[in-house]
Amino acid sequence: MSEPEPRDDVSGDVLAEKLLAVQRHLAALNAESEVRIRLNLRFMAICASLKTPGASRIRGLRRLDRLMADAELARPDAGDDV
Repeated sequence: MSEPEPRDDVSGDVLAEKLLAVQRHLAALNAESEVRIRLNLRFMAICASLKTPGASRIRGLRRLDRLMADAELARPDAGDDV
Protein backbone atom coordinates (compact mmCIF):
# COMPACT_ATOMS: atom_id res chain seq x y z
CA MET A 1 0.00 0.00 0.00
CA SER A 2 1.13 3.50 -0.67
CA GLU A 3 1.20 6.21 1.96
CA PRO A 4 -1.57 8.81 1.87
CA GLU A 5 -0.54 12.07 0.28
CA PRO A 6 -0.17 15.05 2.61
CA ARG A 7 -3.28 17.17 2.76
CA ASP A 8 -3.06 20.53 1.05
CA ASP A 9 -5.81 22.94 2.11
CA VAL A 10 -5.52 25.08 -1.02
CA SER A 11 -8.10 24.39 -3.69
CA GLY A 12 -7.14 24.08 -7.33
CA ASP A 13 -9.30 27.11 -8.11
CA VAL A 14 -7.36 29.35 -5.72
CA LEU A 15 -4.08 28.19 -7.21
CA ALA A 16 -5.35 28.67 -10.77
CA GLU A 17 -6.51 32.21 -9.99
CA LYS A 18 -3.13 33.06 -8.47
CA LEU A 19 -1.24 31.60 -11.43
CA LEU A 20 -3.35 33.64 -13.84
CA ALA A 21 -2.91 36.83 -11.81
CA VAL A 22 0.87 36.43 -11.71
CA GLN A 23 1.03 35.59 -15.42
CA ARG A 24 -0.99 38.71 -16.30
CA HIS A 25 1.14 40.85 -14.00
CA LEU A 26 4.35 39.61 -15.59
CA ALA A 27 2.93 40.13 -19.09
CA ALA A 28 2.17 43.77 -18.31
CA LEU A 29 5.39 44.42 -16.40
CA ASN A 30 7.35 47.43 -17.66
CA ALA A 31 10.90 46.50 -16.70
CA GLU A 32 14.22 45.78 -18.37
CA SER A 33 14.09 42.76 -20.67
CA GLU A 34 16.68 40.82 -18.65
CA VAL A 35 14.61 41.27 -15.49
CA ARG A 36 11.41 40.23 -17.27
CA ILE A 37 13.12 37.12 -18.63
CA ARG A 38 14.43 36.15 -15.17
CA LEU A 39 11.00 36.62 -13.58
CA ASN A 40 9.29 34.62 -16.33
CA LEU A 41 11.82 31.80 -15.92
CA ARG A 42 10.99 31.71 -12.21
CA PHE A 43 7.30 31.61 -13.06
CA MET A 44 7.84 28.67 -15.44
CA ALA A 45 9.87 26.85 -12.78
CA ILE A 46 7.04 27.31 -10.27
CA CYS A 47 4.50 26.02 -12.79
CA ALA A 48 6.68 22.99 -13.55
CA SER A 49 7.19 22.24 -9.86
CA LEU A 50 3.43 22.31 -9.25
CA LYS A 51 2.98 19.54 -11.81
CA THR A 52 5.24 17.09 -10.01
CA PRO A 53 3.69 14.32 -7.94
CA GLY A 54 3.29 15.34 -4.32
CA ALA A 55 3.76 19.04 -5.02
CA SER A 56 2.62 21.34 -2.22
CA ARG A 57 0.06 23.88 -3.35
CA ILE A 58 0.73 25.97 -0.26
CA ARG A 59 4.44 26.14 -1.06
CA GLY A 60 3.56 27.01 -4.66
CA LEU A 61 1.36 29.88 -3.49
CA ARG A 62 4.16 31.19 -1.27
CA ARG A 63 6.59 31.06 -4.17
CA LEU A 64 4.07 32.91 -6.36
CA ASP A 65 3.65 35.58 -3.67
CA ARG A 66 7.43 36.10 -3.52
CA LEU A 67 7.60 36.28 -7.31
CA MET A 68 4.83 38.88 -7.39
CA ALA A 69 6.62 40.95 -4.73
CA ASP A 70 9.87 40.78 -6.69
CA ALA A 71 8.03 41.81 -9.85
CA GLU A 72 6.65 44.84 -8.02
CA LEU A 73 10.18 45.80 -6.97
CA ALA A 74 11.36 45.45 -10.58
CA ARG A 75 9.04 48.20 -11.80
CA PRO A 76 11.01 51.32 -12.80
CA ASP A 77 8.84 53.51 -10.56
CA ALA A 78 8.97 51.13 -7.56
CA GLY A 79 11.22 53.47 -5.57
CA ASP A 80 8.93 56.47 -6.09
CA ASP A 81 6.39 55.28 -3.50
CA VAL A 82 8.49 56.54 -0.60
